[in-house]
Amino acid sequence: MSVLGIIALITGTLGVWLTIKQNIWCWLFALIAVVTSIVEFYQVHLYGDMALQVFYFFAGLYGWIYWNKKKDEAFVIKRMDPKSIPSLLVITAMQAITYYYLLIYFGGDKPAFDAILTAASLTTTFMMTKKLLENWALWVVIDASYIVLYGIKGMWLFAVLNLVFTLIAFYGWLKWKKDLS
Repeated sequence: MSVLGIIALITGTLGVWLTIKQNIWCWLFALIAVVTSIVEFYQVHLYGDMALQVFYFFAGLYGWIYWNKKKDEAFVIKRMDPKSIPSLLVITAMQAITYYYLLIYFGGDKPAFDAILTAASLTTTFMMTKKLLENWALWVVIDASYIVLYGIKGMWLFAVLNLVFTLIAFYGWLKWKKDLS
């Protein structure tokens, strides 16, 4: 277990937990987790995950600014408009194909798995910043899939982190669904 991995585990868990609570400090903890994870993923050649963490850094800044901007107005949980599903699926598929070829080019490990999870994570992060309920259900699937990827890579601390994320995401879905009612 590396020190950076432990920091990522603790701050990542706090970040997701505070997101469920709709607490703006979720973004600070997420940013700390992201920075420590970038180094870890670089070291094991999961370049898609590393790039995803770079994206999460900017998404975290965006989320922090966006949520802060909305703090004085009703910023409520919403359901996703079913009409947006096809476009989100197409955008996610296009990303996955692009990332796959980039990962092949840069010699990334597990390029198909890494590309699909990276693309799905980006789309779901966008949904989270907009407080769309369905983001949590997607995170359950994505985080559970990451457990498999990290297990294959022998990255057990990150596998445990994603097990925690999977459980917290399921709780987040239940909590936000209740708050939406």
